[in-house]
Amino acid sequence: MVKNWAGKPIWVVFSILLILAVGSFAILVTGDATLAQIQGTEGLDQVFIPIADRPREPNWPMAGANPQRTSWNLEEVQGRLKPLWYRPIEPFILDKVQIVAALGNLYISTARGLYALDAATGAEKWVYPTELPLGHSPTIHQLTAYVGGFDRKIHAINALSGKGLWTFEAGAGFDTNPLVAEGLVLAGNRDGYFYAIRADGFNSGELAWKFKTGGPIHFSAAYKDGVVYFASDDSHAYALTAETGRLVWKSGKLPGSGFHSWWPVVYQDWVIFPGSNNYRGAVKPGDTLSYHTLELADVYPNYRADPRGTFVGPLGNEPGDWAPRTPTINTSRPTVTSQGSTTPITEYFENDGRVDLSRHDHKPWRRTYFVLNRFNGKELTFDSDHDGNPEYAPILWFGTHGTGNRYPPVVGSDGVIYQPSNFMSDSSIAGGNIVGWKIGTPHISLLSKGWSAVDEPMALSAGGNLIYIKRICDRLAGSINYAIPAADLGSGRGVQGSVDRGWSYFEYNLPELVPGYNTLFYPGDPYDLHRMPAYGVRNGSYGCHGDENPPIAYRGRVYVQNSNSIIAFSINADRPARLPLLRTVIIQNADINASEATLKSILTSEVEKILAAGHLRPGYYSSGLFDHYGDRRCGSVLSDYFSNPAETLITLLDALPYLSPDLQTRTRVYLQSEFSKYPPYKYTHIGWRDGAPREVFYLPPEVEADRLKFGPQTEVFGFEGWSFNPIGFYAMWKYAQVFGNAKGIFDAGKVKLESPPPNSFLLEMPHVHNAYIAGYWGYLELEDMAGYSESRAVRNELNRLLQLRKDNFSKEIPEIYFQDRNRHYCRALGGSRNFMYLVPELATFLRENAAPKVQAAVEEFERDLPYWFASKIEATYGEGSTNHLYDTNALFQARALILQQPRSELVKYLDVPAFQVG
Repeated sequence: MVKNWAGKPIWVVFSILLILAVGSFAILVTGDATLAQIQGTEGLDQVFIPIADRPREPNWPMAGANPQRTSWNLEEVQGRLKPLWYRPIEPFILDKVQIVAALGNLYISTARGLYALDAATGAEKWVYPTELPLGHSPTIHQLTAYVGGFDRKIHAINALSGKGLWTFEAGAGFDTNPLVAEGLVLAGNRDGYFYAIRADGFNSGELAWKFKTGGPIHFSAAYKDGVVYFASDDSHAYALTAETGRLVWKSGKLPGSGFHSWWPVVYQDWVIFPGSNNYRGAVKPGDTLSYHTLELADVYPNYRADPRGTFVGPLGNEPGDWAPRTPTINTSRPTVTSQGSTTPITEYFENDGRVDLSRHDHKPWRRTYFVLNRFNGKELTFDSDHDGNPEYAPILWFGTHGTGNRYPPVVGSDGVIYQPSNFMSDSSIAGGNIVGWKIGTPHISLLSKGWSAVDEPMALSAGGNLIYIKRICDRLAGSINYAIPAADLGSGRGVQGSVDRGWSYFEYNLPELVPGYNTLFYPGDPYDLHRMPAYGVRNGSYGCHGDENPPIAYRGRVYVQNSNSIIAFSINADRPARLPLLRTVIIQNADINASEATLKSILTSEVEKILAAGHLRPGYYSSGLFDHYGDRRCGSVLSDYFSNPAETLITLLDALPYLSPDLQTRTRVYLQSEFSKYPPYKYTHIGWRDGAPREVFYLPPEVEADRLKFGPQTEVFGFEGWSFNPIGFYAMWKYAQVFGNAKGIFDAGKVKLESPPPNSFLLEMPHVHNAYIAGYWGYLELEDMAGYSESRAVRNELNRLLQLRKDNFSKEIPEIYFQDRNRHYCRALGGSRNFMYLVPELATFLRENAAPKVQAAVEEFERDLPYWFASKIEATYGEGSTNHLYDTNALFQARALILQQPRSELVKYLDVPAFQVG
């Protein structure tokens, strides 16, 4: 066993850091873009393209196509395309990763490296393997590919041969797409810094400058006229000079839950930031409705009675340079029906300076689409009703559940920005589609009336006069030619509109067109909530209902990434060729290291933040529909991170020996205060009413008002596993070891010990099983410290629980999770369920009695959940955007406590905190 710091096992240090980072003990090239006039086609005299320096061919060299991230190039592939060839790639591909096309190749970032395919044939060109996952799409500049990864490096790779040229290492992983401008590689990092690295010359790969923000940077940057634009997870947008890193402006704090996955779009004098909402789904505090339903009820107050498809505003034909005969909606006026009227979007987002939660209009904090002046960072407002109150962009939410970001707009050749938006009512889920918008006006244009549920994200790209579309879960893809006059906008469910304006590539029939393309996903019906597919074997939990990547047009074909396969579509295709699976290349090259002093410094910093904040309320975070199911069905209030007082106590007690004498003293005071106010023998939930926030984001006013009603709770209601979490007894024992008074603590808490649920329940939910083992262990140890004779019945029950755990340890998800609607979201815990509530005593028992099974489980999850160690990664089961926070700590604890992996291995998986504090 590797030891340090007064002979303590090194895994203890890593475990504490992971607990603090994740937030719970229990889970422990083109040139500059301006408008240039070119000759139009398809009935238009002129169109406008957003790139001045037209490339020699219409490449797609980076996510968003160019440094302005307009997602537009010249490539216009018209017609009803059919599959030409398809090729599955074994390592997992994040759904936010775009296919990059340049130099005759396709470049795809995966969890085990960068793959290059011949764009014409799909043949493998080369693989640049990595041990740890890549974080986003590569960028091809001249003959070099630049890509960032969770090995904390930017990799510069020869784009023709795949040979590594240089690497640059930062403080944490890169999960943004780099851009190249002014001889620099520019990328934000999860450590909160924005980095500029020299791309060329003898000093290539060296740091030019870096700029610190107040949170992790998951949002890629855009560039124009010497300035880079990006957002940090501190809820601020930034503009820096590319050459020096000087701050040009920092925006005010923006509503929502931060910025993930995508990028800002530079458009004329504006920079557009697609944002997020900050509502948890059907979980208190806050409304028990999802964000989609809240917006539906506010914007369409009579949605249960009005006809399905009622427009949010009156339909007309706004004059101007829209695409020909495209109808528009005036979002500043209501649609009047026999039941009443809709709420104008401009009114809904209008800021009248009040927060009146009883009203269904005037909720500016719910906007998720931010248009900032690129010169000073001020948010665009206008006043269409002339009442003196500012109004914002009239774009409603369109995206999946959870705290992920809406997809960015694309800039059409007509100078219009296009994005999905909600504009039709329904009795349960509003509908929408792609709309055009003229900045500063209340008018949006409709490319199609085709129905798309607003909680089913779509991704867009553009080429020539086409917009290419793809929807989640391999449901449909196609294109719309907005230059063709809109003689008849289709009214079907598809996104393509009428046949005279757009083309469908597939629509709910992709498995028939390309049999076996989804062979790397465990079988399931993506349209049946019980049988949603997930990557890998049946225990996998990375699904398909979160981020989405668009079709990419290149050299007369259109390429899509669906279910880990690259599919080429062509107008001349007949029968698609199924190409062989591209296998994982195994390599060990993540040479990450951290000294003991560095680890101790990180630990000190995290503990200092807790002490400075004082008592902390639970961590507020949403991963999607798992919020609701994790609240009572798959566990006990799993969506309320650090809600059990035992979690904070155990974490800081573990940290105590590694702190300086002064910090130890102050931490002891903090622990005594927490134990006194929230004793683990009394409370199983610290409540939401009191305490400092762990997250950096503002909570919505409705949630703020509601949380004040939730004080500490003495029991959990509605969960079959327990009414009082037994982990509290383990915390009591550990606290008594340091502060004494074992008898008083035991006497106060002993009545809280519950009998475990039936064996069938424990086998279904091993994390509940683990908590009972930890609780019974703590009970007996505390009883002994208190001077009492051992309770024979408790000892017998602990032995029975341990024997049951030994005999039945299994990594396999129970069949009930695939069959029962009330259980199927528990599949999200596939990788973590065996190792939540893991304590060292149980870890020792499992190492001695089930080590081969644990090793097999860890190896499987390493393959099928390769981003397990990354907090808030954009991959989760079912309808959701970012993963829950349980995989990180659970799988790390399995490696450290059970398998006792060395520091050199464990240090690779230290990520950044999921919460700003605690």
